[in-house]
Amino acid sequence: MSAGPAILLCVALLSASAEQERLRLQYDDVAARAQALIETVDYIEAGLALQGYALHPWIASARDNLVATMERASVELKNHNWNQLRRDLVRARGWIEQLERRL
Repeated sequence: MSAGPAILLCVALLSASAEQERLRLQYDDVAARAQALIETVDYIEAGLALQGYALHPWIASARDNLVATMERASVELKNHNWNQLRRDLVRARGWIEQLERRL
């Protein structure tokens, strides 16, 4: 076997592992933002309940969707399903941005 194909294989493996590490770091970042936002919405909901009010249904639904998306992303990370993890992180960022705009 010549050195050329072996070098290409090593470069491909290093690129894949670098991409996987980048996705892990993105997951950590998105998960931290999501957790903070979920806790904020829960706090607001509890405060409103004490005053006899309810959280706007869209905000409650968006929070629930964010929770579900992050749960799926966690499973995808554990299963090393990188393509689906990438898609779930995009969805989670979308929910985060929408919730932040509406709060």
